[in-house]
Amino acid sequence: MLERWMNAKTEEGKVLGFLQNFFLLIAAFGFFFYGVEHWVIDHYMESFWARWPFYVSMIGFPLAIVMFFTTHKAVRLPFTIWMVVSVLTGFAGALLHLIWNANDLGVSLFTISGLLESFQVPYRPVLAGLAHTHVGAVGLVVGLTAAVKESSSSSAPPHTAPRDTAVTRTERNAP
Repeated sequence: MLERWMNAKTEEGKVLGFLQNFFLLIAAFGFFFYGVEHWVIDHYMESFWARWPFYVSMIGFPLAIVMFFTTHKAVRLPFTIWMVVSVLTGFAGALLHLIWNANDLGVSLFTISGLLESFQVPYRPVLAGLAHTHVGAVGLVVGLTAAVKESSSSSAPPHTAPRDTAVTRTERNAP
């Protein structure tokens, strides 16, 4: 990604390269930060599913770092797949936090008051799970646009000469 940005020849290529690198930096920092956060708050010690966000962060961070240096398909494809895993992890985490909060409080999620009460529990924040969704979505934008190659010409379609409408001798003589 860095090399593609530095070697971009057109303005569109430079802008795309900058945005890809900026989004990749957000994803890399997010995976590092959330990995450290999960380790600090002992989120990784309870069960396999409690450790899953930690694993997503610890695999996502090196993948994001490698993407800075190459966009080869062997790196781009696992990175893109892992970003989808991160998005799904975030949605699942938010849902599980919400369900566990409702169980702890003994309320139903099918009532407005129960849903709001479950949403506001401070020791298991529902929005925390969505952090992985954000990081994964930003990384997914990079993974899906990394295959785009910069064209050497402008984005306008090439000019084609109008077809000669004059009748040629062979067309005149045709039966």
